[in-house]
Amino acid sequence: MTKETIYISIVILFMVGLGVLGLLIGRSIKDPDDWVAASQSLGIIPLSGTYFATIVSATSIVSYTGYYYLNGWPGMWNFGGTLLTSFLAALWVAKRMRKFGDTTFPEYIKRRFGKQHSLLASIVILIGSVTLLSAQITAAVVVIRAIVDWNPILISILVLIVFVLFTAVGGMLAVAWTDTICAYTIIIGVWAMAINFLVKLGGFGNMMEGLHQLNPDYVSAFSEAITPLTALGWLATWGICNFGAPQFVGRFLSAKTPESASKSQAITALMLGIFIIPLLIVGLGGRLVLPGIEQQDLVFNFLITETVHPILGGLMFAAVIAAIISTADSLLLLASTTFTRDIWKEFIKPEMESNFELKMSRIVTIIIGITGVVLTFMQNDVIQSIHARAITLMGSSMAMLVLIGAFNKKITKAGAMASMIAGFIVASIWYSLGQPYGISPALAGPISSGLVMIIVSSFTKPMTKEELEPFFPEEV
Repeated sequence: MTKETIYISIVILFMVGLGVLGLLIGRSIKDPDDWVAASQSLGIIPLSGTYFATIVSATSIVSYTGYYYLNGWPGMWNFGGTLLTSFLAALWVAKRMRKFGDTTFPEYIKRRFGKQHSLLASIVILIGSVTLLSAQITAAVVVIRAIVDWNPILISILVLIVFVLFTAVGGMLAVAWTDTICAYTIIIGVWAMAINFLVKLGGFGNMMEGLHQLNPDYVSAFSEAITPLTALGWLATWGICNFGAPQFVGRFLSAKTPESASKSQAITALMLGIFIIPLLIVGLGGRLVLPGIEQQDLVFNFLITETVHPILGGLMFAAVIAAIISTADSLLLLASTTFTRDIWKEFIKPEMESNFELKMSRIVTIIIGITGVVLTFMQNDVIQSIHARAITLMGSSMAMLVLIGAFNKKITKAGAMASMIAGFIVASIWYSLGQPYGISPALAGPISSGLVMIIVSSFTKPMTKEELEPFFPEEV
């Protein structure tokens, strides 16, 4: 039996198992609230599992492995913001957002600031989520082509069928539990590969010595390529902008209680720490085990196919497919919910019946999935860059609605609207200018958004007590 056959057999068995689980869970879905937010019934285990698996997308395994391979230890800064997100969420944000009782991010924005704000947010979310979905499909094509030499279009269609099956049938409940299985598969797979590399290199000390001999920058905190400003940009991208990414915020809203929302984030932070350590070892050790790879998104595939036993390789490919599926199904759920509930039902057909809403959500899921496949073949950037840009633009537009708007009653409707527009425009311009002065758009966008929010709110009409009471009952 060839190693390619072993790879594909393990991956197929894994995907079939997840598919069966998704179908079984899908039988319990009775109404749109079940489908959108699991009727806000998720406990700590599925909530932490689904958040982890969603945030650890294909970018985190496929593209980050190559990033660490090419940049050494300075590359670790790109994960610092992800840990920061969970830390802040565990302390303050998750619990507070769940207390508000909303089921979607645009629903929170509508109740807190107004329908116009919600519509603008929904449009940004649709564009961002479809772009992120295309990054996951791109990653799936890259990974599966390392196993079998199939046509990229065929791979995209097959992957789309799997994505839609999970999402359209089972909604958030199926997504949460399949994500939880994917989360632990990812952690086990990455640790197995890291241990394998350390054994080959004779231990962690030998690995560090080898990296130092290769290039002293590889064992430094910063390098010529990754300066303190670059590190600060990564912290902002994932640490601040994630709060404007509704596929993450939506997990807070699906929690059974505000307390479980907060505790799940503490567990997620622990899981992320357990994950990033072996991933760094894989990227850094891979530089010594198999030197000479120049393309970031191909590093992972070469390390799997050339350096490890086929069974371990199959497990690792299954782990990546798990990461892709878990993120893609969340993005599909987000996009279809945003279109059906937050745009169509809210602005076009408010009297839509629940059964029709559920059917429409599933149809829209398929249409958005097809759109993501088409967009896949229109982008040539590395997966990490596609992912970071989409999160940055969403975060620049909406993160401050959570980080400031959920905590400060003085923020006005005009301030919120100006903030959304300013953050998006500044981040977009900053990208088009090539990141002037080495400052990341993930810093320029949210900072501009926050400043504009506070300044405009200081000179515009305050919100009424009736509007503020649901969010600040003790202060109005």
